[in-house]
Amino acid sequence: MTNIVEETKEKGYVETLYHRRRYVPELKSNNYMVRQFGSRVAMNTPIQGTAADIMKIAMINVYNKLKENNLKSKLLVQVHDELLIEATLEEEKIVKEILKTEMENVIKLKVPLVAEVSEGYSWYEAK
Repeated sequence: MTNIVEETKEKGYVETLYHRRRYVPELKSNNYMVRQFGSRVAMNTPIQGTAADIMKIAMINVYNKLKENNLKSKLLVQVHDELLIEATLEEEKIVKEILKTEMENVIKLKVPLVAEVSEGYSWYEAK
């Protein structure tokens, strides 16, 4: 973590696994509290930013698969690490399969990504 902060201070930015940059000028501030905030940003961005990148790519992949299969089901919303899809009962099985496959195979990491799929008539019931 210390290396990340020092590297970010030198380069002026930190990157996600997908090379998306977040500039962190706070690390050069004269104000201690602002510098501390910059350190937290530098340490959190590679993990949280990469998670956001992965989620966005998964969302695009799920959307494209729904379209490819000419499904009526719709991708409604993303909330943190969840995707909410409105599906017809006839399409339930294929939508669950698409969702699980695309979420788990968006990137190959040293640890597997595991997606849980649940259903309900409302978001509350699906939890």
